[in-house]
Amino acid sequence: MQSISCASTRAPSPPFCNPKNPDLSSRFDQNGRLFEPLRAAEKALPGAAAAAADAATGGAAAGLVSSQTSGTSGNVPIRIDREAARLKRLRCSVLTAARLHVQQRSKWRVLMLTLTYDMKRFQWEPGQISSLVRHIRQYLKRRDVEMRHVWVMEFQKNGNPHYHLLLWLPLGVEIPFADEKGWWPWGWTNTEWARNAVGYIAKYASKADSLNQPEKGARMHGNGGLTDEAVIEQRWWKLPAWLRERVEPSDGVRRAAAGTGGGFVNPESGEVYRSPWVVFFKGGSVFIAMRGESNV
Repeated sequence: MQSISCASTRAPSPPFCNPKNPDLSSRFDQNGRLFEPLRAAEKALPGAAAAAADAATGGAAAGLVSSQTSGTSGNVPIRIDREAARLKRLRCSVLTAARLHVQQRSKWRVLMLTLTYDMKRFQWEPGQISSLVRHIRQYLKRRDVEMRHVWVMEFQKNGNPHYHLLLWLPLGVEIPFADEKGWWPWGWTNTEWARNAVGYIAKYASKADSLNQPEKGARMHGNGGLTDEAVIEQRWWKLPAWLRERVEPSDGVRRAAAGTGGGFVNPESGEVYRSPWVVFFKGGSVFIAMRGESNV
């Protein structure tokens, strides 16, 4: 079965999405830059995971059109590992957000919260992490402090879920213990100050073997608070790799409106970009192939 690696990009790649550094579980310095290779974070990613993410972003098969992308060859369709693709999106989203927060607020401290459940009394339900975030945001707003955060869900060996949340705070600002304040009434919280925020969240975003079987409706990660150029860059990283080869973050490319044939559009020039990948299903599996290549 053919596999492909992440396509190269025109803008500088952060280390955690860099196709030249695929076995990433990395350590980062205080500015979010990779300074020492670790081997746990992207180690288990199949090469086709990037294509899976791109195909999912590009839309259903009916919305894809013919094109060619450099770096691909052969005519064997690629079987997609949907779990690996999901984990790749999680890692890139979480680490990109953390890196951009560090860049925008390099002088701020980062508080690490671990949120666990009292499973004898409570179970996971949708909206619990959102409720905590809302309480913290309201607390900071009353003190005229913007909220910047990144969180990821993880599963323990016994299958119980818990969360890791990073919160950027200016010097002199702290928050109360979330469980004592009633913001996290479903269990306990542990807090400590992070010396290396990006490396900390990378550790938990790397545990592919513990990030499976999420509850139905569970969000596995989230972030908020980025501003200005960081928002533009974050949106660019969410585009499929084939499209990042063709556009810059400043182009502001976005998904085309419903009913227009799918794809993505540059709002300034009106140029439309169609995915070169076609998605199809066979034998309970998902495949992608370049338009015009043979089916399985």
